[in-house]
Amino acid sequence: MVTLNVGGLPSSLAPLRERAPHFCRHFEDAGYDVVNLQEVWTRGQLRAIRAHLPSYQHVAWRPGIGGHPAGGLATFSRRPIQQARYTSYRGARAGGGTTFRARQWLNTRLQGVLTARLVDAPVAIGNTHLTANRDGDWSDGNRHYPLQRAQLGRLHAVMDEASADLTVLCGDFNVAASGALYDAVRAGYRDPFAETDPWTFHVALLHPGRRPQRIDYLLVRGDERDHPVHSYQRIFDEPVPGFGLVSDHVGLAAEIGLR
Repeated sequence: MVTLNVGGLPSSLAPLRERAPHFCRHFEDAGYDVVNLQEVWTRGQLRAIRAHLPSYQHVAWRPGIGGHPAGGLATFSRRPIQQARYTSYRGARAGGGTTFRARQWLNTRLQGVLTARLVDAPVAIGNTHLTANRDGDWSDGNRHYPLQRAQLGRLHAVMDEASADLTVLCGDFNVAASGALYDAVRAGYRDPFAETDPWTFHVALLHPGRRPQRIDYLLVRGDERDHPVHSYQRIFDEPVPGFGLVSDHVGLAAEIGLR
């Protein structure tokens, strides 16, 4: 299982169509079963990625505004998947001033959670992207706190409904593991990366003076004896030789056992 925010918004990175062959080649070579991507904002970006993932014949996504992937979320699988469903975070209430609340109202309508299930195993998958906190303040007094907490509440309610013997929840939560909302992030889940707590946004792309944080997660729920986490690692934490960074985020990968 893999999660990666592919950085689909305009930035200092190369266009997604130029970066996609590099991160897709890694997915193909490594042989992951399921790859969860965030910020796949357009049908063109989805096509560009699919073209470089011939082994991943099964794709879960739902059409949103203009027919583009809802929430910018897409899940690619080598194994058959079913029951793809997207739930928006719209309606989650924000704090802060009037202008800030209006901007967050718009942002939260564009974000949500994509759920799917494997056909040949009792596995449920959640792929999510929450509204960003750009203040660098992860305390419960920050203006982003009420909105992110409301989004997390909705996320876990959706995942409780979609759960299976093994449930994997991953994505770009935009919530720091060092912050006040970490317990709300991992509620009821095992966090394989808790001990090492690696940063997941490239330091070189942060605003000056900001400390790198872990804001992406790959969480596991299910009997630990039946579904142990055999290994876990970061991916794309270094530039690809001869090319550069494939995303502003670092990906997370884990091997999880099936009974």
